[in-house]
Amino acid sequence: MGTHNNTRSSLFLIELIIAILFFSLGSAVCVQAFVKAHTLTAQARDLSFASSTVSSAASVIKYTDGSLEQVRAYFPGAFDQDGDIAVCFDESFAPCGAGAAAYTMLIHTDGPGLIHTADIRMDDRDGEKLYELFLSYPDLKEVSYG
Repeated sequence: MGTHNNTRSSLFLIELIIAILFFSLGSAVCVQAFVKAHTLTAQARDLSFASSTVSSAASVIKYTDGSLEQVRAYFPGAFDQDGDIAVCFDESFAPCGAGAAAYTMLIHTDGPGLIHTADIRMDDRDGEKLYELFLSYPDLKEVSYG
């Protein structure tokens, strides 16, 4: 009689171990799905911020003279970086200094002429491009509609 109960308890223990194994595998799959969802959400948030900020900068460049002073009126933290205009943002998308920047927007414009071009891009902290916009627009002061 003692060996019969021992066999039943061994079988129950094996079934319990198998059930725990399946639940562990299922929970690992669920955790991976949640991590992937979180990563995709963060990427979408970054892309949304980058595209709206770069579009705003394009409007500023197109409808003003595109100088650093004009850009500073809309982006107070703007500064000159090797002839280009740079604006830095922290993790919460607030303007900040270059040392604490998680995102950097660079604005490169060409010289005077009838048609101006601008290259506006947003990079993350690692220098990876999040969003870029090429802009071509006429100089409203030079163009006459005679």
